[in-house]
Amino acid sequence: MQNLYSVLEDGKIGIFESPTGTGKSLSIICGAVKWLKDFQEKQKIELLKIIQEKSEEDADDWFNSFLEKQKKTHQLQDAKEELKHVNAYEERIKAIRSAKTSKTLLAKKSVIQHSKKKKLSHDGDFDDDVNEDDFVVGDNGEDNDDVEDDAKKEKRHVLKIYYASRTHSQLAQFLGEIQKSPFRDAVTVTTLGSRATFCVNDSVSKLKNLNLINDSCMDLQRKKGSGKKCCPFYKNFDDMQDNILSAVHDIEEIVHLGRELHSCPYYGTRKVIPDVEIVLLPYNVLLHKPTREAYGIVIKDNVLIIDEAHNLVEAVNSMYSAEISGTVLEQTFLQVNCYLSIYKTRFSQENLRNLKLFVHVLKCLIDFFKKYKSNTDSPKMMPVSEFIIQSGISNVNIFELVKYAENSLIGQKIHGFTAARVAKGLTPQEDQNKKPAAQKISGTASFLNQIKERNSNVPKPTPVPDKRVTDLQYKPSAIFNFIEFMKTLTFPTEDGRILVRPETAKEKSLLKFLHLNPATHFQDIVKEARSVILAGGTMQPVSEFTHQLFIPAGVSLDRMSLFSCGHVIPPDNLSALGMATGPCGGTLDFTYKSRQLPQTIKEIGSVLLNIGNVIRGGVVCFFPSYDYEEFVYNELSKSKMLQSIAKKYKVFREPKASSDVDRVLSDYAKCVSMSCSGNSTLSGALLFSIVGGKMSEGINFSDDLGRCVVMVGLPYPNKFSVELQEKMAYLNQNNASVKGKSAGDIYYNNLCMKAVNQSIGRAIRHKNDYASIILLDHRYNNASVKELLPSWISKSLTFHQKFGTAYVALRKFFMSKTKN
Repeated sequence: MQNLYSVLEDGKIGIFESPTGTGKSLSIICGAVKWLKDFQEKQKIELLKIIQEKSEEDADDWFNSFLEKQKKTHQLQDAKEELKHVNAYEERIKAIRSAKTSKTLLAKKSVIQHSKKKKLSHDGDFDDDVNEDDFVVGDNGEDNDDVEDDAKKEKRHVLKIYYASRTHSQLAQFLGEIQKSPFRDAVTVTTLGSRATFCVNDSVSKLKNLNLINDSCMDLQRKKGSGKKCCPFYKNFDDMQDNILSAVHDIEEIVHLGRELHSCPYYGTRKVIPDVEIVLLPYNVLLHKPTREAYGIVIKDNVLIIDEAHNLVEAVNSMYSAEISGTVLEQTFLQVNCYLSIYKTRFSQENLRNLKLFVHVLKCLIDFFKKYKSNTDSPKMMPVSEFIIQSGISNVNIFELVKYAENSLIGQKIHGFTAARVAKGLTPQEDQNKKPAAQKISGTASFLNQIKERNSNVPKPTPVPDKRVTDLQYKPSAIFNFIEFMKTLTFPTEDGRILVRPETAKEKSLLKFLHLNPATHFQDIVKEARSVILAGGTMQPVSEFTHQLFIPAGVSLDRMSLFSCGHVIPPDNLSALGMATGPCGGTLDFTYKSRQLPQTIKEIGSVLLNIGNVIRGGVVCFFPSYDYEEFVYNELSKSKMLQSIAKKYKVFREPKASSDVDRVLSDYAKCVSMSCSGNSTLSGALLFSIVGGKMSEGINFSDDLGRCVVMVGLPYPNKFSVELQEKMAYLNQNNASVKGKSAGDIYYNNLCMKAVNQSIGRAIRHKNDYASIILLDHRYNNASVKELLPSWISKSLTFHQKFGTAYVALRKFFMSKTKN
């Protein structure tokens, strides 16, 4: 807390590492909010001082120059205005919180309790009938009724702290810590989220798909003031804001309040941003500049705290990368072409020209894939400029086309048009055979056609569409994928590359813009913010942040501060063991050439068998990949060794489908619980997990659920990957080597060790927890590997050349815990 307070006071960049269970969230809250409140008091004192000094000087300042007088006059006016704003804000919050007579505030608690028992349902009363006019793009950007205008309006912001994390559950957890802290009644807080999280209009939220929810919401807001029925919840924002400012509310409470007040929580939480002191928000809202601006978020002179920041570099690069498959290109081409053919007589020349350009670009990219496949089947990375030339779109102004897409909302139009046809069950051929609505034939011609049809005995042929295209082409979000990919072509060419992967028997064709320089998009944040804090349970290796984010963004080393604390557990609650050989005497070598050898697999099985004699409870064994886990599992089954392990532990495997994770974890937990309570003949359960998989982050294997974590090998990524090679080459070209190691090699090692650190940190989760960490690979004895482990683990790590000594140490550790 002291270090955090100092970093904020000095306006520095701080990297804070604090293992899970050490009170990281509460420490951040107390340190940051204490600084915020102290800063507010000092600001008031300084303003009063400026005003007082000016009043005293007024009697005798005839010798000052005119410019000096003018400067001081402006300072005085600014100080008075700022002080007035500060005092008005304090009075407003005080009045809101003391408004006990407010029906809404008095009823709030009971409303929420009743709402949790019985969900209030307020369906949005609007027409579900599709209006074809809604799909036609207007002229001169008239369809770009900026629904976000209110958020973008200039409004004075109070000094605030932005707290960002990866998921809503992590934000909810942090909010819970604020509610438990001494500052719960001293700060104002709002939580930002997606429409899917906050929408209380059942007619919209039932759509489930985020793109559909966003599109439907925006469409309803565009109807505001047009005489058409719009969303009935887009109102009463003053009441919603007052309720948010009155106390610290979690997302569920805000949603219930929205239903009770008949007011939109999504827009309510956004509109209150200028008036709150703490804003909780997901990564993508803070780090993605267009999203940040749409929300009306002001970074300048405010504090940013980014939690769970260990993957920040990848997160920024991922947000500004985009990919599109050959199939989606074909879908988009058919959609735009169909849209153009039906409504072409209703478009202005400007819209017609731009839509034809869309079709032209799509056709060029599809043809590019076909030509590329005929030349080679291997993926290739190329500069953006080369890709634009080779694909034949160099004669198109991509910047203007992207601007047109943003201003005209053409993506939403085509998306809605496509979704309407999907609902009607129309095929693309039927759409394209359909005559444009504007082309009407005369009554006589119509009469003659009817006679002709009546007299004809030959049935009309039914067009037989290309089934592969028919099944896929009406995916409504395809147009958005295409527009996002087009946007990446406008980024600085040196910051990215295009990966071209032709279709093969195993993989679909793909175009991917790979963003390589996160500092480009992070430098605005660093320059504008008063202070930026990166926090996480495991922030090693720190060099990734300094060399890829901060130094390229122009941050000097003097402005950076690193704080790393140990764990709160006693040293004897952790046993970290590295092993060079297995029980059978074979070297534990999990390099690519050796990891599938029968001897290596036998050593893995033997280690797990021996662990079963010592450890009661849950054992989580991490493998480098799904493929290797499956190979080991199958080989152990063939050798009957898995059956021997199953006599000690029931074996579970991490599923590939996310929907199955909760079930597997639940079954694993039940098995561990029964074993530890003596209601089972088993010693516990063994869970085969994957590094970087669904169970390596965000899952807490505390207490008996994770008495031991086994790390099989070092999960280095595939060095022959075209994307990885390009990233390493880019870093080598743009960053200096450190201690004789190239920037690319440092990055490669960091990718591996970050994955290791996240996985082995799953076991110790609170101050009374204890566990063993077993690292299986002779390379864990290398200094370059040890130095990248978290300090609280490396301090306890003992490396054993022989399995026997490691086994003795492991048995001694768990015997001491059994006695206690």
